[in-house]
Amino acid sequence: MSAARRYDWETIRAEYEAGATMGDLSRRHGVSKPAISKRASVEGWIQDISGAVDRLAEAKVNGIVNTVNPQKKAEALDRAAEAKADVIRRHKAEWERHKIIMDEALANEDFNAAKLAKITAETLKIRQDGERRAWGITDKAETEVSGGLSVVWGGRA
Repeated sequence: MSAARRYDWETIRAEYEAGATMGDLSRRHGVSKPAISKRASVEGWIQDISGAVDRLAEAKVNGIVNTVNPQKKAEALDRAAEAKADVIRRHKAEWERHKIIMDEALANEDFNAAKLAKITAETLKIRQDGERRAWGITDKAETEVSGGLSVVWGGRA
């Protein structure tokens, strides 16, 4: 059996990124420190517990923790990506509906309808900003997904 198969590199990486020393890992898993060091360097392991915690939390939310089946992991990732894309598509549809309401209010010179559309836009922005934070949707990602389009608020994209 090769060294690559003999060691549980996923566990070793996880423990390393959570703060374990190479010496501790070597003793616990029976792999040499140079082998760990080489693997860490090649795969870009980073000992930053906040990143490890973030990845674990996201994996738990998306239902892909402790999966070794690549197909199941790919399916879970696809479901998570589709759910996030659905949020972005819904946000865009909400703004399209809002545009119609505002255009009608302006065309009819209906001050009350225009005022309601303004309040609705502010409420929509607050709700969508909260959802974007909850889903981890950044302006850059939305801009890339939307083909370069973005909503501008207060002169900022």
